[in-house]
Amino acid sequence: MSKGTKSKEVRAVGYVRVSTEQQTSEGVSLDVQRIKLAAHCTAQDMQLVDIVTDEGVSAKSIDRPGLHRALRMLRNGQADALIVVKLDRLTRSVKDLGYLCESYFGDGKPWSLLSVSDAIDTRSASGKLILNVLTSVAQWEREAISDRTREAMQHLKSQGVMLGAAPYGWKYTTALDQHGRRILVENNDEQAGIRRVCELYEKDMYIWQICEQLEAEKVPPRGPHWHRATVYRVLRRAGYEDPDGKPRKSEPSRQQRDAKRVKAIIRD
Repeated sequence: MSKGTKSKEVRAVGYVRVSTEQQTSEGVSLDVQRIKLAAHCTAQDMQLVDIVTDEGVSAKSIDRPGLHRALRMLRNGQADALIVVKLDRLTRSVKDLGYLCESYFGDGKPWSLLSVSDAIDTRSASGKLILNVLTSVAQWEREAISDRTREAMQHLKSQGVMLGAAPYGWKYTTALDQHGRRILVENNDEQAGIRRVCELYEKDMYIWQICEQLEAEKVPPRGPHWHRATVYRVLRRAGYEDPDGKPRKSEPSRQQRDAKRVKAIIRD
């Protein structure tokens, strides 16, 4: 083989995995995978630079030390391709497969993916086609899950079900209703805070002034400090809205407020 041919030789990192401790201790499955990878690389004139192992690790997640190491070898230029005996050794999740394809093995990426038993080799057009189909399935699955989740959320909202964290002034109890959802009840301290926000707003105070006053009065916030966004939400829920959906549009900007404060200092 000439030097020119050797320079083009594909360097592959093998990845093998077993999911049970019994398979790990017996070592049969791991050895079979290693033998198949070595034989395939020899037949394809590929250089098998290393075989990385994840022992007793499930394929439910790609957060695995061995897989991280193999992918790092690709990024660091130590290998040109990742080879597995079967695709399920890499992942059983269409979501994770989609991520790997988009990040490492898709169009425009410099690395290849080979799966011996699945006849996938993204160096060829047919291999890319198979992987693109699998990626499309993964994308479809993500979008279908998103659609189902959105529809479920909209249905719950239409029934008046409160979603997410409890709004300011309310809290969830440990008790459940007939549908198995936690019951929302008033938080007395925060309800007093809502009343104080409305009182200050009725006095024609700007939102930033309300925040400062609440801080000065030590009215309990939802978090370390009072913020304009929190006050806006409280006022909206209390029914204070203009046609554009905000309680007050004439509030001066921070630059205007700072300029006003400077003038007051100069006058003093």
